[in-house]
Amino acid sequence: MNTPPEQIDGVRVRLRRATPEDAPALFLAAANPMVMKYMEWAAQTSDTQARQHLEGAAQRWNEGAEFQWIIEDQASGALAGTISIRPKGHSADIGYFLAQAHWRKGFALEAGQIVVAWLKAQPEIFRIWATADAENTRSHKVLERLGLKREGTLRMASCRPNIGGDPRDTALYAWCKRDA
Repeated sequence: MNTPPEQIDGVRVRLRRATPEDAPALFLAAANPMVMKYMEWAAQTSDTQARQHLEGAAQRWNEGAEFQWIIEDQASGALAGTISIRPKGHSADIGYFLAQAHWRKGFALEAGQIVVAWLKAQPEIFRIWATADAENTRSHKVLERLGLKREGTLRMASCRPNIGGDPRDTALYAWCKRDA
């Protein structure tokens, strides 16, 4: 698969390659328990942890294992969230989150549309998929509007450390080239 562009401009959002310098703003966005509720990774406790994550993201970008962008609000230049793709052979999965101040503005949908369109243009990508906690209905709606179809529920498949308790059910969504 080709390496994606480091910056892609949409109508209201700009996707730009995440860098370690984004750590303070990313930490601030992810410090909100509502933002982190359904994530499969524990909330970070410092911008140092955010920096370490972003340093790893830079390495994974260079290796072609994961491509993580910052979602920026084009009007203000503010960090609105992040979106990533992880290609593996003929498929790629996507994941994202938004700062609560940017919820209900269509930013997740627009960022997802940009990424999904880029992935669909890659001839070797036959499947684009994502998961969301079974109770995260807002993410379900975004994934459906991106053209991903719900394939089912993976029972007790994911731990959500910011919720705690037993592993939780996870909804699986995908787009397949043969369905296009």
